Amino acid sequence: MVEIVTVGMLLIMAGGVFSGFPVALVLTGTGILGFFAAAMMGLTDFQHLGLYYLRVRGTLTNEGVQFTSVPLLILLGMVLNGSGIASTIFHTLGHMLRGLRGRYAIATLLVGLILAPAAGVIGASVITVALVAYHPMLNAGYSPRAAGGAVAASGALGVIFPPAIMLFFVATLFRLRISVMYMSMVIPVLLLVILFSIYFIATIRAKDDGGPIPEGTEKPQYLSMIAALAVIASIPWSIVSGVATLSEAAGIGVFGSLLLVAVRGQLSLAMLHNAIMRTGTLTAMVFFIVVGATVFSLSFHLVGGPDVLFSWITGFNLNRWQTLGLLLGLVLVLGFVFDWMEILLVFLPIFLPIFQQLDFSDHVGSAYAATVWLGALIALTLQTSFLTPPFGYALFFAKMTAPPSVVLADIYRGAIPLVILEVVLLVLVVLFPTLVIWLPKVSLNLSQLSL
Repeated sequence: MVEIVTVGMLLIMAGGVFSGFPVALVLTGTGILGFFAAAMMGLTDFQHLGLYYLRVRGTLTNEGVQFTSVPLLILLGMVLNGSGIASTIFHTLGHMLRGLRGRYAIATLLVGLILAPAAGVIGASVITVALVAYHPMLNAGYSPRAAGGAVAASGALGVIFPPAIMLFFVATLFRLRISVMYMSMVIPVLLLVILFSIYFIATIRAKDDGGPIPEGTEKPQYLSMIAALAVIASIPWSIVSGVATLSEAAGIGVFGSLLLVAVRGQLSLAMLHNAIMRTGTLTAMVFFIVVGATVFSLSFHLVGGPDVLFSWITGFNLNRWQTLGLLLGLVLVLGFVFDWMEILLVFLPIFLPIFQQLDFSDHVGSAYAATVWLGALIALTLQTSFLTPPFGYALFFAKMTAPPSVVLADIYRGAIPLVILEVVLLVLVVLFPTLVIWLPKVSLNLSQLSL
């Protein structure tokens, strides 16, 4: 009976999501249907109905989670996106990298990192980069394959670079301090940028790429770029240094971004109205999904779904490394068809008991360090899924804003070598946990991260 309800809930949820029905409603409805079906079969009791109110209220008011930072981080990204700062940063970086082959592709990668607060919504991140980067790359003689791959990779990179919103949810899932999660991702992402940059330098042969800046190109604005970097860097810095909580740091970032836009003379009621409206829409979507995922997760636990999945996976008699590979593979496949928010809030809580059974403390150094390492692997795997053909989200958004000369097949061909480099980095992080653990250990002086 438990297996029937478990499979039924998963099938209904998957069918509802694929049908295009709002995910939050699908999760809430499936959770309620699953509960009533289980209660009628005697698997749970109707007296547990009150738990839904307590669980949802507890999730949204949990002081340790600090959901109040989410709308602030989204607003920061919307202000940076709507003020033209992305274009200024791109052309300034292009000027700084003149004489280097692949300079526009590398500048595209760096813009994706700088606009990391907007990368919580990967569509906004990719589209912002695409609007400022496609034409300079194609005008410089880049192939559609190279330009499309660079845009898609840039949008996907910012998803896991501090202070990207996705890292907040990963930290919440694994019950980690957000400062630890932020610091753990810095070295892997920078290594990925280096690998991508070396690839672009080695493979791009554009006629105008290494020459002088073309006439009519936006002039470099170093002060604006430095100011934007300072505003964004203030968020992880203030958290790591203990000056501010996540919510307070996000507020500092929003204030700094508005001040920067005002100094540039670009602060207007129209721009502010558009940023606030988009922030409200995205924030409502986030919290609606959080509520739906909470309802579904509670129902799934009440009917014994996690125990069923655990018995299925352990039935393969896999060792811990094979189980880890299987789980990361499932996350990669889920990333083809689901947004990261749905994966982190719906699917990973189901797999979490299995992750908790995997003891890698001897490989990483301690139980806490192993948790940080697993969180980083999940984030890197999700980021890889966004770039993997044929269903990667970043690929479709890169095509959505591409000129007619760039077709989806070009973007696929440009992304495949980059995905291979992503897999190489994942293997390195698996083999050498120090890549994830060293920086938070040194910067935060945490004894739990001893190697």
